[in-house]
Amino acid sequence: MSITHLILVAFKPDADAEAVKKVCSGVLALKDNCLTADTKTPYIKSITGGINSSPEGFTNGYTYGFVVEFNSAEDRDYYVKQDAAHRSLVDGALPYIQQLCIVDYTPGVF
Repeated sequence: MSITHLILVAFKPDADAEAVKKVCSGVLALKDNCLTADTKTPYIKSITGGINSSPEGFTNGYTYGFVVEFNSAEDRDYYVKQDAAHRSLVDGALPYIQQLCIVDYTPGVF
C-alpha cells in the first residue's frame, strides 16, 4: 500500500532567501536523487511542495509544505533510515530549520 509523507517546515527567521530556496529545491530534487540500493533507480512516486498560501490562519508558524508519495512502507522506511541523498539533504537543511512536522499515512486507513 502507498504511503503519503507530509513535511511542514518553519525556517529560522535569519535563514536567507537563497538558503531557503536551496533547501526547497533540494527536497523536490529527491524524486530523482533517491535511488534504490539494488537497482539504483528512483523509487519516490511523486513530490510536490511550496510556500504556504492558506488564508485560514492555522499554520502554527509553518511556512512551507511538501508531500512525498511512496509506493510502499518499505520504500518510505529506506528513505527515512538509509537513503544517502535524503540524509545529505537533511544534514544540510537542519541549520536553517526552526521547526518540522512530519506525518505519514496510508490513504484511506483510519
